[in-house]
Amino acid sequence: MNQDKSIAPTLLIIFSIFWLALAINPLYRDIWIAENIILVICLFFLIIKYKKFHFSNTSYYLIFTFCIMQTIGAHYSYAEVPLGFWVSDMLDLSRNHFDRWVHFAFGFLIVLPFKEALLRFVKFKNNNTKNFVLVMIFFGIGGCYEIVEWWYATLFEQGVEADAFLGSQGDIWDAEKDMLIAGVGAWIYLALFTRKKNQSI
Repeated sequence: MNQDKSIAPTLLIIFSIFWLALAINPLYRDIWIAENIILVICLFFLIIKYKKFHFSNTSYYLIFTFCIMQTIGAHYSYAEVPLGFWVSDMLDLSRNHFDRWVHFAFGFLIVLPFKEALLRFVKFKNNNTKNFVLVMIFFGIGGCYEIVEWWYATLFEQGVEADAFLGSQGDIWDAEKDMLIAGVGAWIYLALFTRKKNQSI
């Protein structure tokens, strides 16, 4: 892969077309808006800082993949994504696990961009310390997101739409499992792809 020329502009164009297509007639418009607030803010930051703060092409591909998954979840609401129902039926699972996949993907796909950003400001003595800090960051982000999700659902949603936004599907431990899965996703990526001297694929 040619890391000299950034793939980010091309991926942004492709994603923008995909995002606009799924912005048409989402299942729950208010949930779609809420689910996209953080995404839009993060993409805005990446765009305005692009000239001064480049990531690797690998990171941009990973960010793009996560954004696609998040956009699908926002369009249908995570608990009602058709792909999740199809897998659940095929494997005889008790729930739609698309939201679990996205929480795992957040850790697995976004930890490299976080690592690249963190290493610009912090120098670690060894990989173990660096990886521990990164995994803890993702546990923390997962926890903060669950708090914001609960806060929004309590203040702005009721009944069916609140359940659709939370995506707990009757699981009282849904928030804790989502937090765990995000951290585990980050750990698995780092375990698989982190090499010595802070090199990653």
